[in-house]
Amino acid sequence: MQADDIRVEIVDAARLGPAERAAWRDLRATDPVLASPYFDFRFIEIAAQIAPGAKLAVVRQGDAVQGFLPFQQRGALLQPLAAPLSDFHGLIAAPGLSVARLLAQLPGVRRARFGGLVAAISDDLPGLAPRRAMAADLSHGFETYLAGRDGRFLKDKRRRRRSLERDHGPLSFSFRPATRDDVALIVARKRAQIQRTHQYDVFACGWTVSLLEQLADASADDFGLRTATLQAGGQVIAAELGLLSGGRYHLWFPIYDPTFARYSPGALMTLDTLEALAAAGVTRVDFGVDADNYKRDFADPFEAVFEGLIERRRGPRGHPMRMMGAARLARRFDRIVACEPGLVGQLRGGGGFLTAIARRHPRLGAALGLGFGLVGLAMMVD
Repeated sequence: MQADDIRVEIVDAARLGPAERAAWRDLRATDPVLASPYFDFRFIEIAAQIAPGAKLAVVRQGDAVQGFLPFQQRGALLQPLAAPLSDFHGLIAAPGLSVARLLAQLPGVRRARFGGLVAAISDDLPGLAPRRAMAADLSHGFETYLAGRDGRFLKDKRRRRRSLERDHGPLSFSFRPATRDDVALIVARKRAQIQRTHQYDVFACGWTVSLLEQLADASADDFGLRTATLQAGGQVIAAELGLLSGGRYHLWFPIYDPTFARYSPGALMTLDTLEALAAAGVTRVDFGVDADNYKRDFADPFEAVFEGLIERRRGPRGHPMRMMGAARLARRFDRIVACEPGLVGQLRGGGGFLTAIARRHPRLGAALGLGFGLVGLAMMVD
């Protein structure tokens, strides 16, 4: 599909008409990777109401809808809608539509940052770093899933479960639609963990918490936020928020009580969650991208996703996009820019993050320098 064959319209997601919504459902149904809850229009509509700078590009060829790109804009930088919370993102589109070509038609956009771009085509790939989506296949039931896991891992977790129950009382597990109280509990404990580990607090900006609350309010039988909770002797020792869309589930925000770490409460809760999901008819559970080794205990690599920065060269008449790979530091700054739409908030967040780096890694902090880091942060959105 050629760029000059298409036209792009920026609309409010809430005002998308019945024909466009039907086109969204049809396009999503044609590609299995778009079954992720992040591509469910119910998620998009809620996120578009809450995420600052939210926009929706509708791509047409003649009178026919060819695709959609949900995004949020920070100055000249395009990010996935609801970043940094949206682990997977990309076009909901007919085959052959290129992200890079589409970006060239969006006014005011000079660069775009992706962390889990799915369904990309060759025009989008040069220079972007490939990663793998990690997922648990539950399509043949929980017992079949267990048969494919490492026996030593499962034996160890059975032993830890027995020890936990012996030392702290009966275990109980629940899996249910999330409430605002669940969101408050998990966010509070997640923020405490963030503070302990000197990470950037993605919940400090406020709108990210509001998104989770609205998703909890919007829960339906086949969609919405869910809470998994593991208790020992009546005490919550692990919990997690996840997102459901039909037969697909995405594990999202886990927490556990560090005083119970030797029992692996997070792993025990994950196994219980997978069993509950399989019983409910969920066929695939997403763990995000292959960034953490622990995911391989539960999940296997599935389709490729891509990470990186796409930058348009300056010049007349829209030069092709130049691709640049993502650096770890850029990912961290990207979260700050995503959470903080204003320059003051971005500089405050960047300063706090660099101070935390300096505390944890004095040599790295000295090498970066506060001024250098903040200049780099400002350049991302310029």
